[in-house]
Amino acid sequence: MLKVYEIPAKTILNKSDLADFSLNCYCGCSHKCLYCYGRYMKKFKHYPQNWGDFVEVKINAPQVLAKEIQKIKPLKKVVFMSSICDGWQPLEAKYQLSRACLKILLENGWEVSILTKSSLIQRDFDLLGAYKTPNLACSSMQVGSLGMTITTLNTRLKNLLEPYASSPQERLDTLRKAQEKGIKIWVFLGPLIPEFTDTLDNLKAIFQALAGLNLEEIYVDRLNLRWQVLESLKRGLGRQEYLKTKILLYKCLQPEKYRQYSQELKEKAYQLAQKTGLVNQLKFCF
Repeated sequence: MLKVYEIPAKTILNKSDLADFSLNCYCGCSHKCLYCYGRYMKKFKHYPQNWGDFVEVKINAPQVLAKEIQKIKPLKKVVFMSSICDGWQPLEAKYQLSRACLKILLENGWEVSILTKSSLIQRDFDLLGAYKTPNLACSSMQVGSLGMTITTLNTRLKNLLEPYASSPQERLDTLRKAQEKGIKIWVFLGPLIPEFTDTLDNLKAIFQALAGLNLEEIYVDRLNLRWQVLESLKRGLGRQEYLKTKILLYKCLQPEKYRQYSQELKEKAYQLAQKTGLVNQLKFCF
């Protein structure tokens, strides 16, 4: 059972490698993805629950944000939502903190890049489609963009790896609806897991599904065995996937094999992107 902790936040904007700042209204995520990199936060959160079984709710996040942005010069910055949680996980339907923070940022002319696995983001299309800023090259420029993580279109595999996230079809539908409303869209394919989501059949299905979308970028990333990610995969995959886990270990823990594997993954993704007319959008995170 999910344990929710309501806490006051002292700060809400954090400097980030993903953008100028990252913003997390929650710490923890009930999607319970086996590969979640955010689980390293468990080192600093001394709750008895496992990662994925608790969520901190920063109940004063909008108020803190409103004060912080007034102190940052120049005002125009890029904010990534979110890095240690999914800002649109199920609890957001109740608390609406990500929506409130998104509205504050957009109203103040900040650029916001969202990454989620949740179709709940459709609730906030009114905000993402409403705010634009003047641009010399065109009449206006979108200041909010929506990225969707897609690792597989296979429902069984999705339920194994990302049990409580929105379905692959819901994510694709969300991107299409965002596109129809003129919202900039992009996709994150990752982390791709050896022998599970990096297969030719799996990637081919994804690229074919994306071919009809007007995507800004497609980011591809391999799996990194960060803090306790391997332990999570071992527990979550179960006995029937044991052989594949051994292959995963073989590829990820031997440097030379990992380099070779990484190059092969790039070539595979590049060839599929060429065939589906998406090569110009393709970007690698490794």
